[in-house]
Amino acid sequence: MKKIVHLTLILLFVFILGACATATPRPVETSSQRIEEMINPGDKIGDFLITTGDGEDVIFVSKLHCPFDSGSQTESCEEPVGTKVNVVGIGFYDDDPSSGKTLDEYWSEGTHEMSIEGRPVNVQAFGSVDFNSVIGTVRVWDVVIVSEKPGKITIHSTGIAGGDPFDYTVILTFTEP
Repeated sequence: MKKIVHLTLILLFVFILGACATATPRPVETSSQRIEEMINPGDKIGDFLITTGDGEDVIFVSKLHCPFDSGSQTESCEEPVGTKVNVVGIGFYDDDPSSGKTLDEYWSEGTHEMSIEGRPVNVQAFGSVDFNSVIGTVRVWDVVIVSEKPGKITIHSTGIAGGDPFDYTVILTFTEP
């Protein structure tokens, strides 16, 4: 019986000591730390270079019409290694000339957040690019991925375009030519 009482007192003492200990404070993450963790032009994720387009040799995911799974809102594209691919699948355009709005107004009203392999992308740092399409001028963020080795990378985008929300994923696979 004495052993049980001693054991109980020791456990009670340990419990009280633990309750009196102060918690170690976690460091506070600043906005500059979050920006440093964001993907910027010139960053690499494994063998993939995340950059901007520099001419007409860029392929736009929004023009590729890759297989699309409407249930998961995922587009799966394959391109040969070395291909520069603009991975922004959602573009802004003036689809209603009677609205009186310009492409610049639609662009400024929209939002777009992007992550690549789960890391946030600083889309503002990449800037935008306009291209001509059958529907007129289309504007997208100038986020381009290129790889000299085969591999797969996942890009996720959310936001609002033309007043409508979107949630969209591109799985880009670079293949041997």
